[in-house]
Amino acid sequence: MVRKNIFVFFITVICMFTTYGFAEEKPKGEKEKSELAKLMGEIDKNYKAVEQISGYYKYSDNDWGVIAEASANIIQLTKIVISKFPRPDDKKYQDLNKLMLSETEKMLEVTSRKDEKGALEDAQWQVRRLRQTCAVCHKHLGIHLYPQLYPGKKDELPPGQHEIPAPKETGAPKDW
Repeated sequence: MVRKNIFVFFITVICMFTTYGFAEEKPKGEKEKSELAKLMGEIDKNYKAVEQISGYYKYSDNDWGVIAEASANIIQLTKIVISKFPRPDDKKYQDLNKLMLSETEKMLEVTSRKDEKGALEDAQWQVRRLRQTCAVCHKHLGIHLYPQLYPGKKDELPPGQHEIPAPKETGAPKDW
């Protein structure tokens, strides 16, 4: 009888620890990072859809539809990022997010005049502006856009080579 009670007690304790271990919530910071990462992943997916067709010499109606849909999605997602994940202590980050929103709105505006002369070049220009905005923000945050392209670490460069420092950013230029 005593053995049975001790055995049941140990099984109960093991079950409680197991339940406690699996029931732990992620810290708030991790949740925010993963949610922000998902949003940025969606923004990247929409950006890549636009970038993929940006080299075409002529856009079909379907291509213009892809640009309009992707632009609208990026605008919506950027507004969520700006409102849900502000960094009051980092003005440059906030300015760059607003710049991303502005450039995407301009890209959407170009789709409304797709039949006008020069609209194709304007759309391609806006894709480049959006890319530059993303690159400046990622540089500001110290995030590689495509980490799979940079497998080595900075201190693992071959002998005799050194990393060329990027030019200092004085802020996002108003007009590139």
